[in-house]
Amino acid sequence: MALFIGRLLGTFIYYFVPLRQNVAIQNIKIAFPEYSPPEVKQLLKNTCKHYGMVLIDFLRMPNLDAENISDFVTIDEETKKVLDKCDGGIIMTGHLGNWEAFLPTLGLNGYPFVVVTQTQKSEGSQKFFNGIRNYPNVSLIPRTGSRKQMLRVLEEHKFLGLASDQNAGKRGINIPFFDIPASIPKGAALFHLKTGMPIIVGFCILSRHLKYTLRLREMNLSSIPNEKEDAIIAINTQYSKMLEKTVRKYPEQYFWFHRKWNKSTYKN
Repeated sequence: MALFIGRLLGTFIYYFVPLRQNVAIQNIKIAFPEYSPPEVKQLLKNTCKHYGMVLIDFLRMPNLDAENISDFVTIDEETKKVLDKCDGGIIMTGHLGNWEAFLPTLGLNGYPFVVVTQTQKSEGSQKFFNGIRNYPNVSLIPRTGSRKQMLRVLEEHKFLGLASDQNAGKRGINIPFFDIPASIPKGAALFHLKTGMPIIVGFCILSRHLKYTLRLREMNLSSIPNEKEDAIIAINTQYSKMLEKTVRKYPEQYFWFHRKWNKSTYKN
């Protein structure tokens, strides 16, 4: 019933609150140039419905505990093996599926997880979001926090969560995403090169049965170049390919509403 309400909310937003929909339409056209105008609109509508459900689920997350978390998110066996094998590490994800579900899923299953979060403009909003994100074994670091704080997390053999798909501008590195260069943050690669900690990539996807599945895989770093800049390119290329492959499979679950590519891409 809650998710039905979420879909209705998403439909309402699609028709009556067209916030950043022009950006989303441009992004979809860039990623899927073969889509017809009706297909682009249908994908946008489905995306709004998806995030209506995600919003409702986010508001319900304070009701989660160690006993019912498995009813909300399923962790596949390979993911459990990866998390148990790695004594901490860097978890790279993106704005796909329900990234907020990482917090209760890892925390309530006993994995120490520290996530870097976007700082809200309003202090009240910040308290609200942080209150919902309050789980055992979970800590938050604002995006404006120091790199030393993040390195300390890895030194303590915890898992550091980074959403690494937003446009990093001049601070990032250009990596092809849907065959077009996009600026990706260097943070995860730099932390690996500094600490040697493993990089784990994955996403929390909503299934047809309206239940989430968390799927994490360790990145193959055995053939990463020794040169720092080349290593950063290799790591982010792997990540970008994994993200793109999953977006192609679940395009309605990707957050198309931020400008992913460089400004010049949007001029035409």
